[in-house]
Formats: sequence, structure tokens, C-alpha cells
Amino acid sequence: MTTMDCRAMNPLSGEELVVRDEINEAIDSNRLLVLRTINSLSNPVTQIDITNEIDPIRQVVSTHLAVLQDRGFVNRDENKIELTAGGLLFLDAFDTCLETLSEEELGLLTRSDYLLPILEALTSEPYRVHEFQTALDEPPSDSTIRRALSDFVEKDWVGGGRGEYQITETGRQVLSAYTDLAASLTQLIEKAPWFQRLPPENATVPIQALADAELTISNPSSPSSVLTTALALYDRNVDRFRGMSSIYNSLLFKTYNKIQQFNIGPNYEVIVDRPTFFKMLETTDFEYQVDDEDIDGDDPLVLDTSHTLGIGIYDERKVAIGAYNKFGRGQHIAMIVSSDDRIVEWAIDLYETYREQAKHPTEMELAPY
Repeated sequence: MTTMDCRAMNPLSGEELVVRDEINEAIDSNRLLVLRTINSLSNPVTQIDITNEIDPIRQVVSTHLAVLQDRGFVNRDENKIELTAGGLLFLDAFDTCLETLSEEELGLLTRSDYLLPILEALTSEPYRVHEFQTALDEPPSDSTIRRALSDFVEKDWVGGGRGEYQITETGRQVLSAYTDLAASLTQLIEKAPWFQRLPPENATVPIQALADAELTISNPSSPSSVLTTALALYDRNVDRFRGMSSIYNSLLFKTYNKIQQFNIGPNYEVIVDRPTFFKMLETTDFEYQVDDEDIDGDDPLVLDTSHTLGIGIYDERKVAIGAYNKFGRGQHIAMIVSSDDRIVEWAIDLYETYREQAKHPTEMELAPY
């Protein structure tokens, strides 16, 4: 299967989606416009806000919002609608592609299932019209191929001479822009539960670098899946562990505490958010106490806010990034694990940003509110 006809499985809906169709529907319908409108207004917005801004039929907006929610690009809480990190990255990927070709050209290119394969075939060698019958897996008629090539020549994507057609540099740029968009959208679909929960301010991840990342989802039907994955990541060969947690889990915290007490694990540093820190203080089965004399020792650093993100950095070789529900007690978690250098670098930069904001417990007012 080529990039031109790639499919992606959406874990949120269980649908297998044709990426080209998703791009075309965003362009040919008002779906992209709805997403842009939400982004241009102050989040969160209501459906009435969107309808008043772009004035389509109310039912059409509702349909688009349902699809965008299924894709993980918007979240809806009662009547409030806001863009997710996935929605922001979706718009960014489109904007990058549209620097090379227009919405009209992108819509034309993705409207049928043969235009992209014709253009892609020409990247390897020039072809005459009749030669496409063997070059393509499912070729259309010669007359259809001629019409497509004529359109491509008019746009300077393809050049023709002596009956042969070859792709131009402009055509290669167009194909490259589409390929990048399709690759990004594939990851946004396949990692949708994670992008749906990732805080929008962290929508800076290099999307395509997630292709080899492992996704784990925890929900009421599989409540321990992410915890099991997190515990399995422990590796005695890791020299240094840095972590951030925005949710308290007794088993995970006690396990890492024992590893530290008996010096059987890596040197590690942990950041927790404010609610997690006070949960540590209150929970009798953990028995944590602030050590006033141990400012550079084993006490966690504390973010003086609540958060919905978890970070684990294993040396500089592997990272785990967990994203939690914005509301609730974290029963719904999505986590990616990656060894890709680009994702590792992104996660370390993210961790260091929060570390600069964190305080030692002795610098805080020790009251929950």
C-alpha cells in the first residue's frame, strides 16, 4: 500500500479510515472551516457561536462537530466545545501543506482515487498514456488518464513532449506536501486518544516521529493497562530517570519509592503537580513526609498548579508520555512510549520547561487550597 492510498485505524471509533478521503472531506465540506472557526474564537465556544460565525445550516455544523469529536480534534463538555492538541496539529499540518498548493488544488488532487497514483507513478520515470495501464494497480481508461495529465500540465505539475509525460519540480513539491500531510494525519488518527488528552499548550510534538511509538489506553474496560506498561518500563540498566506525574497511583509510587530506598534502580528526579503532592501527604499507605533537610535529595519537586500530563524519561533513550482526562480522577489515560530521538528530545525539553516552574516542597504553602 502506497502513501497515496494509506489507511489508518482510529482507536476512538474503531473505524478504518482512508486518509485521502479524510483530507478531501475536510477540504470539500465545511469541516475544515468549522475547525478554523473554533480556533479563531475564544475557547471554549458553543455550537451557536460557530453557527453565527460561518452561517451554515445548524444541522451541518452538528454533523461536522460529531465527526471532529470522533477523530479527537475537538472535545465537548455539555455545550462547551474546544480544540484539542490533535485539532491544533491538524490545522497546522493543513496550513503547512497549503503553503505549496491551494485548497482548490488539494481538493482536486484528493477527489478521485486515481489522480495521486498517476502523479506518483511519474516520480520514477516518464510514461506514455498507454503505459499507465501497466504502471498503475487499478488504472482508469486512457481518456481519463489523458484528462488528468492535461490538468497536471496546465498546473505545471507535469511536462509533456513527444508523447511522454514526466513530473516537474513543482509536481514533486506538490506530491511531497501531500505526502507530509497524509503522514501527519495518519498519526493524528492512529494516536487519537493521546492527542485528544494532550494539553493544547503541548501541541508541539513532531507528529510524524510518532510512527513507531506504542500507544496504550486505560479506561474503565481496561483500567490497569497503562499502569502495567509503566511498571514494565522499569529497567535496571537505566542510569537516570526523570519523571513528572499529575495523578497519584499508590502501587506505582510505592514501587518507585522502594526502588529508591534500596538503591536498586537509577538515580531519579520526580515532579508532581499540587493535587498529587497533597494526595501523597494524605495517603497512609505511602507514608511520605517532607524532609526539610533534604532539599537536594529525595523529595519531589512540585508544580504549584494542577496538570493533566505525565512524563517518564529513561536516560535519553526512551520516553513515556501519559495524558489524562482534563476532568475527573484520571481513570482515562492514554500513553505513548517512544525511542525515536525526535520524540525523546521533545519530551526532555517539555520536562525541563516544567522543572523550571517547579519548587521544592519547603518553598510551598503546605495547604491544599
